[in-house]
Amino acid sequence: MEKYAIRLCDNSYEAHLIFHATPTFSKFNPYELYEYQWYLTEDENQEGTPIEKEQYESYITTTELTKQKGYDGLYLYCKYRDINTNQVFKTEYIRLYSNVNKIIESGTIFDKISVYDSTGHISS
Repeated sequence: MEKYAIRLCDNSYEAHLIFHATPTFSKFNPYELYEYQWYLTEDENQEGTPIEKEQYESYITTTELTKQKGYDGLYLYCKYRDINTNQVFKTEYIRLYSNVNKIIESGTIFDKISVYDSTGHISS
């Protein structure tokens, strides 16, 4: 899974979050067809509850939405099924928090963490 965070300008704990389930699969191979479903769970060892309408390769959210929806402390993961072979795969679990620093402290390693500058542009 690829993971990206974009911190808000002058704010060290809020961020936009992007989780991409299948970064290594070819985008141009017409035979690689997958069905996706993102889940939330309180425990990494239990099956999660599907997130309604989150059936895409990427899950995009914010720390603010995590707080508003009551997802603080829950684990996020994606299950995806190869339509041709029926093989099912599962991504790693990501512990969600309304503070991006707590997500990092929980062990999530982001591929890139950027920052919005005062004009809204993204800088590394």
